[in-house]
Amino acid sequence: MKTLKSYLLTSSLLILFTVPVLAQKFAFVHSQKILSEYQEYIDVQKKLNDIRNAYDSEYQLMVKDYQDLYSEIESQSLLLSEEKKQEKMKQLQQKQMEIEKFKYEKLGPEGELYQKSVEFSKPILDKINALISKIGEEEGYDFVFDAGTGAVVYALPKYDITDRVLDELNKGQKKSTTKKGSK
Repeated sequence: MKTLKSYLLTSSLLILFTVPVLAQKFAFVHSQKILSEYQEYIDVQKKLNDIRNAYDSEYQLMVKDYQDLYSEIESQSLLLSEEKKQEKMKQLQQKQMEIEKFKYEKLGPEGELYQKSVEFSKPILDKINALISKIGEEEGYDFVFDAGTGAVVYALPKYDITDRVLDELNKGQKKSTTKKGSK
């Protein structure tokens, strides 16, 4: 009798906790697909690549100046006085420090390129996340997972709302492009 009561209690608890889980609604998105197909994000990435290329060109020019000065010192080492040689070595050292400073300030982990990336990308990512939340609320999803991060091992394609997110984003993009073009 005691085992029957514990069995009934265990079964009741199991049903009590399992039913809400079964009633939950899930969806997922492929964030990488959204980013690779959303024109506004593509445009920002192009702008960031242009900035990176400009910084790289400036960096390469600085390196070339350094190498030219080094070659000059090497080729004239026998002709230069010790004082002049020390002066040129000091210039060389100064150029090397300028190169390192430039590289750190522009291309480093907290440099200008990173700051611009955050500045340009954050509003777009916020827009995408807000849209995913809106669709989640409208469709009554309890959870929306990002398959791009590896959080979803398997899901039925019918729960993939990636294309809907892209359609909504691009619909908004087409409206703003039409408004710009009609002025």
